[in-house]
Amino acid sequence: MSNKQKGFMVLVLGMLAATGPLAIDMYLPSIPAMAATLNAGEGAVQLTLMTFFLGLMLGQLAYGPLSDKFGRKPLSYLGLLIFTLGSVACALATDISQLLWLRFLQGIGGSIGMVIAFSVIKDHFKGPEVGKMMSLVLAVLGITPVLAPLGGDLLQSIGSWRTIFWFMVAFGIVLIALIAMLLPETRKVADRQKFRLRQTVPLYGRIFVDRRFIPYTLALCTAQAGFFAYLAGSASVFISEYGLTPTQFSLIFGVNAIGLMIAALVNPGLHRRWGVSGTFRNMVVVYFASLLLLVIYLLLGGTSVAIWASGLFVAVMSLGFLMPTGSQLALAQQGNQAGTASALMGSMQFGFGAVISGVSGAMAHFGGLGLTAIMGVCALVSMLICFTWFPKPGTMLIED
Repeated sequence: MSNKQKGFMVLVLGMLAATGPLAIDMYLPSIPAMAATLNAGEGAVQLTLMTFFLGLMLGQLAYGPLSDKFGRKPLSYLGLLIFTLGSVACALATDISQLLWLRFLQGIGGSIGMVIAFSVIKDHFKGPEVGKMMSLVLAVLGITPVLAPLGGDLLQSIGSWRTIFWFMVAFGIVLIALIAMLLPETRKVADRQKFRLRQTVPLYGRIFVDRRFIPYTLALCTAQAGFFAYLAGSASVFISEYGLTPTQFSLIFGVNAIGLMIAALVNPGLHRRWGVSGTFRNMVVVYFASLLLLVIYLLLGGTSVAIWASGLFVAVMSLGFLMPTGSQLALAQQGNQAGTASALMGSMQFGFGAVISGVSGAMAHFGGLGLTAIMGVCALVSMLICFTWFPKPGTMLIED
């Protein structure tokens, strides 16, 4: 494959992987405006993130094995078609109850992205090329949370929050065309014929009770649940409680996303210094401590948006270390079933995200204190799992 062809593949796979995150991040600055238009509370609009995460959770469980059986491209077309039609319906929604169900449909479609993108890389490349391609795709993906809220704010200023969903429609159509023209089918016919769908559920069950998988996955999921709470609730707090404009919120969100990217770049150095599980232990303490201090500050009557935003930056940046490290720990000893384990882990992450987004929506009236407390509880539970259930340092195979 030529460098030009690889470049096209990176672009297409990066866009494909960004489908779900784009549909999460792009409409966050519009949550207050959506609440006003739909005659709903901002907490109710936040629940559309919960239903979207539910769609992502169920879709990930299904698309992995289905793409193993029927091929990567047919499932890509199916997922993107569902995503595009769901986006059309979201743009036309007239009340919050419709939007809740339609975001679930959109999530079912959008979940195709990460599953197919990394499956294609695993199919098509070998050795060091796998890591190189994944890094390039993740670099494209990493731009999404920086640019998506700013793009959503711009689209809202041009039209309304509905314009954001029409953009998602166009994105889905363009991506279907690019996959048709530029992406080869990478799942071999012989491999498709050998794969047995009936093996999937028992394999999921075996991995779910594997002590080499579940402690790390639960610690990761509970930590990341705090990030999902931040996604669901931060726009309402910054815009409605602190009086920032959607553009100002988008800039703060983008800075936090850059913090995540910096953490991901620094993370390998911490692994060499502290080991993989040691890095998780240390950074989960930083994550919890930053949120505990913020809660204390707010309980004492603190009202500075700069201090609250700075504390959140530290907490979110901590997650930039915890998320890749937790994933590495969970998958380190899964061998040939790493793909299935990865799908289960992704599904669990979005399942936790759905639950915590529902909690965040229900507690929206508590404002910044409520959001910070939810994130703090997530950090505390993750820290307790880490210090009580992880093997002792030095006993992990990945540390050797």
